[in-house]
Formats: sequence, structure tokens, C-alpha cells
Amino acid sequence: MGNTYTNEPAFINRKKEVQFLNNWVKERSKNLLFVYGPKSSGKTTLLYRLINNEWKDNRKFDVKHINLRTILISNYNSFIQTFFNIDYSKDKSDVKEKREYNAKVFKLTVETFKGIDEKLLDPFEVMEQELKLLNKKGIKPIIVIDELQALENIYMTDQRELLKELFNFFVSITKETHLAHVIVASSDGYFIERIYNESKLKKTSEFLEIDYLDENDVKYWLDNLEKESAITEYTLTNDQKRMIWENFGGSVSEISRFLGDILMRAEKGKVPEDDFNEILNRKLIAARSQFVDYADIGFESKEEILFEEIYEKIKEKDYFTSSEFSGLIKDDCFKDKNELKSALIELVRQNFISYNPVTAEYKLQGKSMEIGLKMYVEMQS
Repeated sequence: MGNTYTNEPAFINRKKEVQFLNNWVKERSKNLLFVYGPKSSGKTTLLYRLINNEWKDNRKFDVKHINLRTILISNYNSFIQTFFNIDYSKDKSDVKEKREYNAKVFKLTVETFKGIDEKLLDPFEVMEQELKLLNKKGIKPIIVIDELQALENIYMTDQRELLKELFNFFVSITKETHLAHVIVASSDGYFIERIYNESKLKKTSEFLEIDYLDENDVKYWLDNLEKESAITEYTLTNDQKRMIWENFGGSVSEISRFLGDILMRAEKGKVPEDDFNEILNRKLIAARSQFVDYADIGFESKEEILFEEIYEKIKEKDYFTSSEFSGLIKDDCFKDKNELKSALIELVRQNFISYNPVTAEYKLQGKSMEIGLKMYVEMQS
């Protein structure tokens, strides 16, 4: 019998997204799919659910999934090791010439490995040959890559940028030869926009947004903690459920972490109000502290001014665009549009705000960050 854990990762609703992706992989490949959305919205959880529960055991599919969030790729060799699962520490002379590695993504014979390692063979040609072989067997390859921006600034040679070559390969095997489906997931909307604008992806790409859960889905989850999260130690009061929604919105991972934090304070099937409020307040202070640390409180910085302007915008609506900050382009703040955009890009990369590459709009990274920003601005007043 397997282990039984409490506070299991919840998978709530996502019926439309699951249906879209299942229909998409059944069609003939013709476009690259970008899956995007704010941090902690559930992109990776959704993909893992489909890969492990629906695609993995389907003999018609061959799923090649790699999550670059947890892998350090600093150069061409580490890219090859990740995609082909080659151990560069082994003495290649000890390996039988006809042995085949059990690859994470693509299978590789020793002879082929030697050719790639010595840059005599192109890795994309090797990948393409395996995809052709799978297609001949009636199998549809599905390549899923999480957080592909990890490959930025890596070169295959002095002239060949790895990401550009990789996306050219993706266009070739989807739109041109229809050899595989390719899904690229990222929480960095700027990365998607830059790749989309700088390559030939404009007529070869589709987009799927994975946003935070809505209020009804969160309410359902909190009403069914045992069923959805294996939590039996407590049930929440209606007031506690309301406070979770008001302070974390639909951020799946934040709610899950909070449910785990209050688990240790459960008594007789309940979480005492004082303990609940103490832990919640600590979370919000931590959110505020991120703004404090980033803006270096003690003097008026550009970041401080930008945070205050963002706060004014989100009081009116929950999104904003870069054009709304044109008033900050002046001598004592941002010198031009490029400097302002660079500041916004950095806030996206530091997970203060998210960027939607389809609508060119920004949002704060969840409800807790919105409250943390409000606390930060009020502290400055």
C-alpha cells in the first residue's frame, strides 16, 4: 500500500484547459503552443496531470517532457546532457559501441553521442531522425518544455544561438514536417513576447493562458479539503474561507502552502482564530517586505516611485500597460521608454508583476502581492 499524505496538491476544475490540450494533441501538428500565465497559477500542475494521467500510458503518444525550472544549464554540453541524458563524467572507452542510452528525451547511441560531443553532428538532426522513426510506427511525439527561458544566452558555436536554433527546429517539426507537437510553458511573458517577435513564430504559434482559479473554484476547494487535498485534521469556518480568498485570490500554490501552515495549529478539527490570523498576517508582512527590500527604503528610488504608480493604477483596475507610466519619463526618474520598460521587465523577472504577451498588459503576481504593495505604500506615507 502506498504512503498516504496530507495536504496533497489540489487539481481544481481546468476542464476547458484539459479539453483544449487533449483536442490539440489529437490533431495534426501545425503550430507551436505557448502555455503562459502568472506564477503559481497551476501551469506545471496541469501539464503534469495530463502527461501522467492521460498521455503517458496512451500507446499512440510518446511524451518527451523536460522541466528546466530545476535544471542548471550553463553551456552547450549541459544542454546536450539534459536533452540526451548523457553522463560526461564516464569514460566513453568503457562503454560498448552498440550500447544505447536510456535518454530523458531522445535516445542516443554511443556513436551518435561521440558525433554530437565533438560537434560533428547536429543535435537537431539527431532529434528529427527519432521523431521520423516514431511517426513511421504510428506514434505521435509530444515535446513539453517548462521554463525554456533557462536556455537564454547559450551558444552552440560562436555564431549559433541555442534558443534561435531550437525554435527554428520547433517550427520545422510542427508546421513544416508535422512530426511532433511542441508545448512551451513559461511564467515569463516577456520571454514569450521576445521570442515571438524576433523569430518566424507569428504565423506558427498558438497561446493558452492558465490564470488563477476563480472564486467559485476556490470556494469549492475549501469546502472539500478532504477530497481535494487529503486534509482531515480541520475544517475551515466560513469566515476563514472568505479571508483565504480575499488574501490569496486563486493562487493555487499560495493557498496550498497556507493550508499546510495552519495544519500544525489544528485542534479538535478546527484552526483557532488567533493562530489563523497570526499565520495570515505573517504571510502578508512577508509580501510587503519584498517591496521594502527591492526599493531600498531610506531614500526615494525609481523603484519606489514605480511601486507607488502601480498602486494607483490597480486601485482603478486590476491591470495596467506601460503606456500609462509615460509621466514617469522625466529627468529625475526614467530617462526614456527603454529604461522604464527595463524596470518593468525586471519586476516581471523578480515575480512582482506578471506580463501577458497576448494583451501586452501587466498584473500584480496574485492577491497577496496586491495587499503587500498596499501595506508598503501606506508605510511610506
